[in-house]
Amino acid sequence: MPSTPRPPARTGDHRMPAAAFLRRPLAGSSVRPRASLRALASAVAVRPRTSLRGLAGAVAVRPRTSLRVLSAAVAVLAALGTTGALAAPVAADEAPVPGVLAPAAAPAPAAPAPAPSTVTVTGTGSASAAPDLAVVGVAVEVTAPTAEKALAAQHAAAEALLDALRRQGVAERDVRTDSLELSAVYEEGSGAAKLTGYRAAQSFSVKVRELHRTGRVIKAASDAAGDAARINGVTFDLADARPLRAKARQAAHEDARSKAEHYAGLTGRELGRLVSLSEAEAADPRPLTVSPAAFAKQDGVPVAAGEIEDKVSVVAVYELR
Repeated sequence: MPSTPRPPARTGDHRMPAAAFLRRPLAGSSVRPRASLRALASAVAVRPRTSLRGLAGAVAVRPRTSLRVLSAAVAVLAALGTTGALAAPVAADEAPVPGVLAPAAAPAPAAPAPAPSTVTVTGTGSASAAPDLAVVGVAVEVTAPTAEKALAAQHAAAEALLDALRRQGVAERDVRTDSLELSAVYEEGSGAAKLTGYRAAQSFSVKVRELHRTGRVIKAASDAAGDAARINGVTFDLADARPLRAKARQAAHEDARSKAEHYAGLTGRELGRLVSLSEAEAADPRPLTVSPAAFAKQDGVPVAAGEIEDKVSVVAVYELR
């Protein structure tokens, strides 16, 4: 039986057999000639039941070539038997086409690490040292019928006191005026207060750096000013208190660590690293109470220096392992 001749192609009909079409490279794609159907499906990254709109976005075509690329993709799907479900949505439990890469799943967030166990302790430390500085409070005070006479007498007494201090070897930088005042003096009676005179006064702070000379300095100042002399007090201090404070801090830190180790042992744990350390507000070093046996007669006024004590308190937080 003679074969029926194939009708000639219509004008403008550019269709060709699917096999020949698939051997041609696709415009806008990375598929090489003679690529297998499975590789082509992988290149366009189309899964079964993908919508036609999603297919157009998946191939990422250039202008003027989208129709050819889409036609090639449809031909590939037709060969794989998936064109019947182009408009159907992708089922969540549907298996992917072999050879087509599925999107990677996002990694699960890591669980937060548990906070370490800690122990909080308070440590205290103290240190003491012999003072190397005496601060003597001296003053002159004079009362006279008039303000002019009171100021003149106060000035003369102050000059005599300062001259005596210089003769005792006290440097100018170690003498400071603390106050200077002039006030009226009234006599209180049954009636109105009566003005009786004026009081002029001046006070000084004197540093004595040789403690064994403190009594002599006090006696010399008192003798020079006569009845106008006033002794307001003596305090002992350290010229540089930083070394004493450092010793107190070291003792406080050691006390805090010792307590933390003790608590760690009580709970069956080991002491870990130091998390934080803070120092409480510390007061200035103060003299210790001195017993009567510590007083010693010196040439002049008997004084007892005693000791200076400094205390520090810290709060420490340690990890427990």
